[in-house]
Amino acid sequence: MNNCIFTEGWENRLNEQMLTYNRCKKKAYICSPLGASSKEQVLQNMQDAKAYMYYASEVLGCIARAPHAYLPALLCDKVPAERALALEFGLKLLEHCELLLVCGDRISDGMLSKIIKAAKLNMNILVFDDDIYTQTKKIVTSNGGDKSIVSLDRNHPMLACNVRLHGIGGDVT
Repeated sequence: MNNCIFTEGWENRLNEQMLTYNRCKKKAYICSPLGASSKEQVLQNMQDAKAYMYYASEVLGCIARAPHAYLPALLCDKVPAERALALEFGLKLLEHCELLLVCGDRISDGMLSKIIKAAKLNMNILVFDDDIYTQTKKIVTSNGGDKSIVSLDRNHPMLACNVRLHGIGGDVT
């Protein structure tokens, strides 16, 4: 695990990276849980998504995109029309990526739609947890996709769990 990249100011460096375009880098969509039972947990999931983006950029060398790290600050997930807009935006953004990174320790309903879309696009899907890998392959094949587009990467456990378990991302309460 490479926690040493999360030094003071990592979020500012993430924002700077997002403003810099490098057409040679692979564009990766961060697929991680957002929904939770409390506002604090949703905020933590947004923070986790930012940390996944930063890690993917710094360690995997990708241009990482995670609209759910920012859109909940603009759109209310509890308002059906706004949730639909956010989900539609995420699916459209996914179409402009080359890789789907399935991060975290569970597959949410929102993540499910991204995995299905990636399968239909025949996009490579990279998973970091054994159980999530098995679930993702089943989702892909049950939606007409080829399970060979799903790969397991055990070299980056940081992307397989909740970031807060590693003391990264700050306290949101």
